[in-house]
Amino acid sequence: MKTLSFLLAASVLCSYSLIAQVKTEKATVLWGPELKESKKSTLNDLVAYDETGIYVSKSNFKGYFSGYDIILEHFDNDLNKTKSVVLNLGEKKEKRTLELMIHFNDVLYVFSSKSNNEIKKNFLFVESINKKSLLSNNDLRKISEINFEGKKKRNNGDFMYSISRDKSKILIYNSLPFNKNENAKFSLHVFDQNLNQLWEDNITLPYEDKLFGVEDYQVSNKGNVYVLGKIYNENRRTYKRGKPNFKHRILSYINESSNNKEYPVEIQEHFITDMKIAIDNNENIICAGFYSELGTMSINGSYFLKIDGKSKNITTKSFKEFGIDFITQNMTKRQEKKTRKRDDKNKKIELYEYDLDNIILKDDGGAVLVGEQFFVRVVTTTTTDANGNISTTTNYYYNYNDIIVINISSEGEIEWTEKIPKRQVTKNDGGFYSSYALAVVDDKLYFVFNDNPKNLFYKGEGKVYNFIRNKKESLVVLVELSIEGRQTREALFSMREADVIIRPKVCEQTTKNELILFGQKKKKQRFAKVSFVK
Repeated sequence: MKTLSFLLAASVLCSYSLIAQVKTEKATVLWGPELKESKKSTLNDLVAYDETGIYVSKSNFKGYFSGYDIILEHFDNDLNKTKSVVLNLGEKKEKRTLELMIHFNDVLYVFSSKSNNEIKKNFLFVESINKKSLLSNNDLRKISEINFEGKKKRNNGDFMYSISRDKSKILIYNSLPFNKNENAKFSLHVFDQNLNQLWEDNITLPYEDKLFGVEDYQVSNKGNVYVLGKIYNENRRTYKRGKPNFKHRILSYINESSNNKEYPVEIQEHFITDMKIAIDNNENIICAGFYSELGTMSINGSYFLKIDGKSKNITTKSFKEFGIDFITQNMTKRQEKKTRKRDDKNKKIELYEYDLDNIILKDDGGAVLVGEQFFVRVVTTTTTDANGNISTTTNYYYNYNDIIVINISSEGEIEWTEKIPKRQVTKNDGGFYSSYALAVVDDKLYFVFNDNPKNLFYKGEGKVYNFIRNKKESLVVLVELSIEGRQTREALFSMREADVIIRPKVCEQTTKNELILFGQKKKKQRFAKVSFVK
């Protein structure tokens, strides 16, 4: 028994020695103090940052009938908590729902909504927050409203938003309620840095709501709005008799002008599965995403389009097929052999369930696309006990796997694609600790995520091991991706060091070379500041 204990201890020490050897020198980590919080408390968002530190919002679950308290907190530059205030959103029947917190022109704003069923209106309010006291400046005002008279009680519309690339404009997009067979409708409200409304418009499209779906919406630096939509031919079916049943359209709404435009985005060569849009500084429309030869669940390559905002002409168009070598990257030898065998028989091979997360516009006119494999596998089992009683159990497995990065040159050509290996499969937790945090530092991309230590020396072949959240030997890794597409993978720190589990989805880059991480485990919560070494 003593011999076994000695061997186990030696094995652990050996693994720590190996990790220490590859611990990154590309970044330093400053840990904040350990916070003791309720198990029902968690971080919602890193709302803002300034020269004094960071501002975050948390939710604290009070009960099924009491709902949540929303808490606003400030942490100094050493990540010590300096202030914590429960946000006042009204009392009882007058209580409003938090929609958004933003830091705009050095002012903290809180947006909240309240639906009034008696007069059939849904109101959006805004108020500013004193950054020292974290209390309202008592300047609550209505900023938008949705009329849902004649609609069902739950069909009261939604408020959504977008911020321009230079952070000088904000769009409030109102998704309006509708009745059966009505045309699609929405309203737009554009505000400046001081939240003064610049213009508004109520839009009724020449398409039935059931045949039109909004995919994306952006506001430009000039305050113009662009809406990406799908127009279906018959019902909301992706395919009809084996052919695509929809087309993409970009609708533009110009500040205080009737010169609105519609941009057809039709690519005859391929079937587009994913599309996002961005607006560059010259008011050109950037469209990018993935395409497929098989359907909407898989992808075979990536594309990049640039549309001239004035002429509506596609000025740049490029495609890049992934190829069998890229598709089989990060597969086990057995999976790769099987896939290549299918490819040799001229069967179509594609990647499954990838979503485009980001379009990062570069200063030279190029772009970087970042996507991730994500899907949910549902497993239902039925058992019968000795008394003949039947019970059914359903489990949800959340899969957040490999990251795809596509680099587009200043001329609009797709220069390279790279796949970052990652396996995060968890059960019944919504992927709470899964996915990745991203920082853009000069001409490099840095990805931070939870990982299995067995993947630290992974070279692109063989099995990628799944992250196990309850093991202290698990790692937080830092993957650096250079402008040439070369990736390096190093340990940032171990779970044993942190004593919390990082939640990548709520982590955020705050300055040009700093990334704020947040982790929690049971009642423990901690922030960390990652500073990238130039």
